[in-house]
Amino acid sequence: MSPKFSFMMTTVALGAMLAGGWLAALDRETGSRAMLLPDRVMTVFPDPKPLTAFALTDQQNRVFDVSRLKGKWSFLFFGYTHCPDVCPTTLAELARARDNIARITAGAEDIEFVFISVDPNRDTAGKLGQYVAYFHPAFLGVTGNDAQIGNLAGQLGAAYQVAFTPGMEIYPVYHTTAVFLVDPRARYHAIFTPPLDAETISRRFKVLRELEGAKAT
Repeated sequence: MSPKFSFMMTTVALGAMLAGGWLAALDRETGSRAMLLPDRVMTVFPDPKPLTAFALTDQQNRVFDVSRLKGKWSFLFFGYTHCPDVCPTTLAELARARDNIARITAGAEDIEFVFISVDPNRDTAGKLGQYVAYFHPAFLGVTGNDAQIGNLAGQLGAAYQVAFTPGMEIYPVYHTTAVFLVDPRARYHAIFTPPLDAETISRRFKVLRELEGAKAT
């Protein structure tokens, strides 16, 4: 594991512990939501971090930038199509979570699920489109060059490392297993950490959205 990867993982863990403390305090104040909050699955940040400019490319070769995150709750997951286990398992759970959320809120117009490939050497736009569609037709697949991916990953503290060797078709890729939640104002608002479960994700998200709605009234 590289020093960069280790540092980013430490940053994510520290942020989760700090935000978890706030979530516990919020639970004591609300009382009525004690059955849902707090937990080790979703960490909500008290001061969501606005994302700055970035530019990736989606499965239809369109620009995917910060403007595409505005107006929706975006679930972001980093991985790669050759992933043997974590990625397909996580995407399957996210597909079920998306359908659960759509049923709970009578629609899915304000949510999106984005799979960000950290392996652009093998994951073309066409391949990404086929891959994410297997899990859910509404899923988006995006990628970019190393600098572009690193820009967004760095803003989220999303650790990854690609041990690419020119001329080799098979090489190791390491990436975070967390799912990052960006709110409709394009702010890094929360993080879901393993073990990921569709029912748990959808219930926690429902509570978060209700809390955010209460703040706005």
